[in-house]
Amino acid sequence: MPATTSPSFELTSSRVVQRHTGLGRVLECLALLSSVGPLLAGAFAAVLGQKLASPLFGQMARDILAWSGSGFIAGIFFVLVSLLVTSAPLTRRGTVRVAASATGLRLTRGAAARWIPRAAIRSGLVVPKPRSCVALELRGGRQIEVQVESEEEGARLLAALGLGPEARRVAVSLGIAKRDRAAVWAGLLVAALVMGFASAWFDELSVLVDRSASLKAKHLAFYVLVVWLSRRVARPARLVVGSDGVLVERPFSRTWLPHAVLTAIRTRGDRLLLFRQGGDRPVELRAERGLARALALRIREARKSAAGGAAPRGAEALERRGRDPAAWREDLRKMLAADDYRAAGLTLEDVRHALGDASAPPDRRIGAALLLRIAGHPEARDLIRVAAEATADDELRAALERAVEDELDEASPARTARGA
Repeated sequence: MPATTSPSFELTSSRVVQRHTGLGRVLECLALLSSVGPLLAGAFAAVLGQKLASPLFGQMARDILAWSGSGFIAGIFFVLVSLLVTSAPLTRRGTVRVAASATGLRLTRGAAARWIPRAAIRSGLVVPKPRSCVALELRGGRQIEVQVESEEEGARLLAALGLGPEARRVAVSLGIAKRDRAAVWAGLLVAALVMGFASAWFDELSVLVDRSASLKAKHLAFYVLVVWLSRRVARPARLVVGSDGVLVERPFSRTWLPHAVLTAIRTRGDRLLLFRQGGDRPVELRAERGLARALALRIREARKSAAGGAAPRGAEALERRGRDPAAWREDLRKMLAADDYRAAGLTLEDVRHALGDASAPPDRRIGAALLLRIAGHPEARDLIRVAAEATADDELRAALERAVEDELDEASPARTARGA
């Protein structure tokens, strides 16, 4: 997988939309914190005051409680602002000139221009008809949608940015804005119940004994836990599509689906269905309108790109095969010094192919990365970074990122072996 520079690409868009989903999430966290935070701090101060027999902490608890009502009102305000930020995106209508290259994206409308560095763009996805667009996720939770004439034009835009299925993974949250807002409102409702419970407790604070205060503090902690769980359960699923497979992250589970085990990818309305070998039922995911089809298209493209040629003869020599991590590295070094990789029928080009082969075993790809670094290959760092950015397997990505370090100390093989 050579680290080549994609050709630049320009198009004219009639609509560019920017969303601030990351800011919305920050405001949601502030809403829950301002609602529950004063109560939790007050409970802690009250229990500490009784344990230390200090009237100062008791007065502090009352002072904090006095702000709990204002905190709840502030929580409602933060939710309303979050709803406004996420549901009212900034739209640029009219002719917008879009220029994409390996260095970044430039949006020009009249005399105004905006430059987005490539490093600030995390991933991209082509959303198909009826209104084709390219959805770009930026760092900080921001999103940009660029309307395009066709899916082919959108694919060329992603290729120019180096965001194609063979070059970079895409991570998408499958949440629905209305459901996310409802979860926050539910959390605030529970917080209101907590506030009512805590208010009654603090009203009787002067006559409480240690045991009673501790018990009620436990009750308060339980309600705070309910608030956290309600938000956790409502957290939307996350889908990561890489060159080697698909990772499905739900609130309490993770499912890894290599492309080799996927038998079919289908859509049914707002549902994405992933069929796998040996599975009685498909992995079913719900997404917003149009997103399911876009993800199905991206997975099919990634599978097609991953279906490379046959592995080079002797490529299995790069695998760990039960060796101690330090011995694995040393054997790779000896293989290089004695030209054993050539004796096995391998060339450095074959090693590069093994690194970029999404269908190869993880330890073979890690071994290829280590061998290229040991050999001092001039493009080793770029090649390994490209392979790491394209994979959806978190452990493999972490292992490849460690392999690109300047120094491969004795601990590095042990850490990289975990990805195998």
